[in-house]
Amino acid sequence: MPTILHDFLLIFIPLFVVIDPAGTIPVYLALTERFEIAQRRRIARRAASVAALTGVLFVLLGQATLRFLGVRFEDFQIAGGILLAILAIINLLVPGKPGVDPSAPDDQLGIVPLAVPLIVGPATMTTSLLLVNTYSKAYNDNFGAPWGQFIVVTMVCVALLINIAMLFAAMWHSDRLAAIVGRNTMAVVNKIVMILLAAIAVSLVRQGVVSIIHNPSGA
Repeated sequence: MPTILHDFLLIFIPLFVVIDPAGTIPVYLALTERFEIAQRRRIARRAASVAALTGVLFVLLGQATLRFLGVRFEDFQIAGGILLAILAIINLLVPGKPGVDPSAPDDQLGIVPLAVPLIVGPATMTTSLLLVNTYSKAYNDNFGAPWGQFIVVTMVCVALLINIAMLFAAMWHSDRLAAIVGRNTMAVVNKIVMILLAAIAVSLVRQGVVSIIHNPSGA
């Protein structure tokens, strides 16, 4: 049990980094500033619900998709690391959030761009699937297949849902939060988080390259 709790924390933290509440809240405030508080909260509720559903479905179906395409985990690890690094660099150098379209119709803000790609976008999807692949082998060895992978998928889904719930609470009270913390402070925290994301991305690429060198055939 202590090992599972420890691994859950190691799964929770990368997801917290890529969901990035410090970077999401300012964008949420900017996109919804013309609405009343009740409308903002309705948008936040829709965004969290759609993001949770999308994220969990991707975690459940992502593995099967990789197998169908014949893609090795190491290939996905390297590609995912490169993508995360690019997203982190863009976020560090460009104001706002990459992939966000502020011109989306008002009644769709909760779905696009807030739920996808702001909350559950390429970074969140890639990280979720990488976490499943990273821990599945060890858990299958300890608990037997497919129960080991089932435990890992459950941990990733629960960690993802907790992160989205925390973000939903932050969006629900975003006006108060911005007044207390300040948008400039949140912007600084966002940049620090993006540096951590870039470091995680480099680590993923390194691990993928080392795995391919040691096992080029993938057998």
